[in-house]
Amino acid sequence: MKKLAPAMIVALLAGSSAVLAQTTTTPTTPTTPPSTTMPSAPSTITPPPTVDTTGRMSPTATDSIMLTDEQAKGWVNKPLYSSDGKNLGEVAAFTRDGAGKVTEMHADVGGFLGIGETRVRLMPSQFALGSDRVVLSMTSEQAKTLPKIAK
Repeated sequence: MKKLAPAMIVALLAGSSAVLAQTTTTPTTPTTPPSTTMPSAPSTITPPPTVDTTGRMSPTATDSIMLTDEQAKGWVNKPLYSSDGKNLGEVAAFTRDGAGKVTEMHADVGGFLGIGETRVRLMPSQFALGSDRVVLSMTSEQAKTLPKIAK
């Protein structure tokens, strides 16, 4: 019994420290509502066409896509998918007018590890910008007929 008592005390102390470590604190609420912290100036960026969860363009997709320099650079090297869900390649560049409206997109399709890729031209009505990818409004078979351009 003398040997068992110290072991029980150690076990009780070890168990109680685990309970103490699991206590949580109540988060404090901010004093200002989130809506007052947002800038009230209207945005000049037109949201791009959206893609639904199946990879198809939404019915509200338009061919008027506005991108800033930073946004256009952020889309370079993003994956390019066909409407039937096949990975075709990646975004190479955007051509925009003076106001930032996308006039065409260049993409590298086919190939493997950058070898054997073909650069193609896409008009804004042929693609939509998803959350992390660009989705074409055509199947992978139809994408084979896209106009090729020099790199």
